[in-house]
Amino acid sequence: MRLRPTVRGLALACAAAGLAIAAYWTLQAAFLVPAVLAGGVVVAGLVLLAVSRPGRDVVWSPPAVAVEGVDLDVPVRLPEAYAGGWWRPQTSLDPITFTWDRLDAAATHLRVFSPHRGVHRLGPVRARRRDPLGAWLATTRLDDVGELVVGPRVTPLPASAVLGHGIDAATSRIGQGDLVDQLVRDYRPGDPVRRIHWRQTARHGDLMVRQEQPPATPRVLIVLDTLAAGWRDEDEFDEGVRAFASLCLAVASQGLDVEVRETGAAQLGEQAFTNRTALLDACARLEPARMAVERTADGPTIVVAGMGSPPLRRMLEELAPGSTVWSVTDDERTVGRTVRHVRWNAGHPYDARRPA
Repeated sequence: MRLRPTVRGLALACAAAGLAIAAYWTLQAAFLVPAVLAGGVVVAGLVLLAVSRPGRDVVWSPPAVAVEGVDLDVPVRLPEAYAGGWWRPQTSLDPITFTWDRLDAAATHLRVFSPHRGVHRLGPVRARRRDPLGAWLATTRLDDVGELVVGPRVTPLPASAVLGHGIDAATSRIGQGDLVDQLVRDYRPGDPVRRIHWRQTARHGDLMVRQEQPPATPRVLIVLDTLAAGWRDEDEFDEGVRAFASLCLAVASQGLDVEVRETGAAQLGEQAFTNRTALLDACARLEPARMAVERTADGPTIVVAGMGSPPLRRMLEELAPGSTVWSVTDDERTVGRTVRHVRWNAGHPYDARRPA
């Protein structure tokens, strides 16, 4: 805690010293009474600050995942003793800096303008308060920090633009190819009559009943090039993450499961695809990887890439027909004639070349 006198405290201290000197030189004891009173206020204010315990807990209440590029207010609550004082937060939201602001109440908010994707530190906080007599100003550093998670900006994409004919056909086969065989079985004593499948019974000549479990949900494979060597700079990588998140949500909106493979060390866990918030949270924490992990792509695949790291380029040479390459770059990429190529231009995709 740092202390400094206020204008009032400084004036009272000077008055006390001046009156004490006047009493000494004039030998007038009457000057000592106001000198003691003025000095007593300064000393009493210092004692009140020393004995009071304002608390050091700062409570940050950011949203679960903020939206990239959208201004927001992050609720924050400081100890009650600082109500009526001032506060100055520090964050990792460079190059944003904050000035001293008045605290009308202990509960306030931090205004954040257009945050970029990532996980940002909120805090620590410097807070100022006066003593009850207004003679001293105490500045304290409150070290409680919060975390602001900013997910990538998502572009709504129609399923027809995302899946393409190859993947669409593959998921159709998975979902419908053996649907009847998965849904029916032979009748067993004790099975309720309402579960008898009469059409299949007539076809097989034996009683058939519907299965209880539904067929497996079709899965779509999405490959994300996470190696730093595959991107020209961080801005291009951020754009790639935006494209990746948009594609994942578009696929999931069709009731399909998303399977992800990364060219670098795995950063996305299975929990990242349980819901929209979990996906944006995981994408907010994505960083360019340095260590490559060789992986293959089986069947029609969606690939998100920039300039393309060496492992990804080897994968592109072996992509199955019906796959789609979404490139976040103006680089002239060569892909197989059976692979659809889509350019992601600041959230506006367009086919760069349709397969012959």
